Amino acid sequence: MPDQAGTPPSNGRYVPWLLLYVLLIAYSSTVVGPAGFHFVPLAPDEAWARFMVRMSVWVDNGSDQRADWMGNLAMYVPFGFLLAGALWPIRARVPKVSAAVFAALALTLAFLLAVKYAQLFFPPRTVTLNYVVAQACGGMVGIACYWAGHGRLARLVWRGDGRARENLRHILQLYAVGLFVFVLMPLDFALSTDDLLTRIDRLPEMITYMPGAGRSPVVKAVLLAAGTLATAPFGMLLVLGPRGRNRFLAGATLRGFVWMAVLLVLSALLLSGAPSLLSLVYRTLGITLGAGSMRWLSRQDTVRLRAHLARWSLWAVIPFLVLLLSVNGLFSTHWRTPAEVTQSIYRLGLLPLFDYYIVTKAEAAKNIVAHAIMYAPLGLFAWLRGHRPFWALICALLLASLIESGRYFRPGLEGDINAVAVAGLSALLAAQLMPAIWRMLEGVARPKASLLPETVPGWRERAAAARLRSAARIGGPGADDIEHF
Repeated sequence: MPDQAGTPPSNGRYVPWLLLYVLLIAYSSTVVGPAGFHFVPLAPDEAWARFMVRMSVWVDNGSDQRADWMGNLAMYVPFGFLLAGALWPIRARVPKVSAAVFAALALTLAFLLAVKYAQLFFPPRTVTLNYVVAQACGGMVGIACYWAGHGRLARLVWRGDGRARENLRHILQLYAVGLFVFVLMPLDFALSTDDLLTRIDRLPEMITYMPGAGRSPVVKAVLLAAGTLATAPFGMLLVLGPRGRNRFLAGATLRGFVWMAVLLVLSALLLSGAPSLLSLVYRTLGITLGAGSMRWLSRQDTVRLRAHLARWSLWAVIPFLVLLLSVNGLFSTHWRTPAEVTQSIYRLGLLPLFDYYIVTKAEAAKNIVAHAIMYAPLGLFAWLRGHRPFWALICALLLASLIESGRYFRPGLEGDINAVAVAGLSALLAAQLMPAIWRMLEGVARPKASLLPETVPGWRERAAAARLRSAARIGGPGADDIEHF
C-alpha cells in the first residue's frame, strides 16, 4: 500500500528483496556448476592460502572475455541498489547519508569476497581479481543509482504525490534506459583498434542480419512484433514533452528515428552484437505506434476505455494461448512416450538456474525477459477482470508448468523449470503494478467532463431552471409548471 504523501518509505521494503537476491547470488555462485553440486572440503588454512594467492593475480584476459566481465558487473548492480535502500537513513542528512554509503560499500565488498572464498570449495569454480573488481564496480553503480534516484523512486512508487503526468514520464524514462541497456547487452564494446577493424570487416553481413534466423516462421513473426512493440513506450515518452505539452506525431517519430539510429551504431560496436538495418525500421515503427497511442489516449475517457478492454480481454484469451503454444513449439503430431522422456531427460537441467549457468549472462538475461513477456499478459487479464494478483500468480505457475512439461515430450525440445518461477513472478508484478500505471495514464487523458458535453447543462437550461426556482419561491406564474415539470 502507498504511504501517505510526504512520508518517507520504510527501509524494510527493501530487506525481503535483498535477502532473496543474496540467496540467488550465493546459490548460483556455488551450488550451480558444470557438473551440478560439487562440494570439495578444504582445511581452513589451505583454503585461505589459495584465496590469497588467487586474489593477488590479475589475469590479462582478451576481448572475448569482456562480455563475461560486464555480466559480472551487471549482476551486482541490483545488489548494491537494494543494499543501499535497506541502509539509507529515513531523514537524509549528510552525515547519515555518507555513513550509509560507506556501510553499503563495505558490506558489498565483504559479501562478494565471502562468496569468492566459498567458491574455492566448489570446483571448478575459479576466483580471480578481475571478477572481484567487476562485481565491486557493479555494487558501486547500484549504490550510486539509489543515491541519485531514491527520492524520485519514493515519489513514483510509494508516496503517490499526484503528479500523474510527470510520474508517467519518469517511469517511461526508466523504461527507455532499461531498453537501451537490454539491447546493448552484454555491453562488450570494441575498445581497441583491432576490435574496431574486426567489426568493420563484418559490417556488411551484420547489416543484412535477420532477427530469428533459422527459427520457425511463427517465432520470427513474434520476434519482429516484440521488437516493434518494445519501443512503443519510448514513443509514448517522446510525445510527453516538458511543461505539460504534447509533441506532434511527426516530431516524436523523427526524434525516435534519431535515437534508434544511435542505438544501431552502438550495436555495431558490440563485439557480440548483430545489428540490422531492419531493426531501424521496425523500432521506428514501434515508436510511431507508441506516439500515436499516447495522443489517442489523451482524448479518451479512461473509465469507458477500461470497461471496453475488460470485455475485449475475454476474446483475447484464446489467441493468447494459441500464440503461447505455437511459440513454444507444442503444435505437433510427434511426441515422446513417458519412457522416452525418462531416458532422454537432462538431469542437470532440473537443477534450478543451471540452464542460465551454461549460457552467457546476456543470453540468460534475454531468456528471462522473453519468458517474463510471455506470461505478463496474465497479470493484465487479472487486473482487467478485477481478480486479485494472487490469481495471476497461480494461473501463470500452472500454465508455465504445463507448457514446460509439454516441451519435454516434444522431440528436439527441452523444458526449463526456471521459466515457471519467472512466469509466476512476472504475472504477479504485472497485476500489482497495473493500478498505479493506469492512474498515471488517467492523468494524461482528457477529463471526462470535456468528453461528455451533453451531460453539462448549457446557459439556456440554467436560465430556465433559475426562472422556475424563482417562480416557485414567490408563487407566481410558472409555479404550476414546476409541479408538472
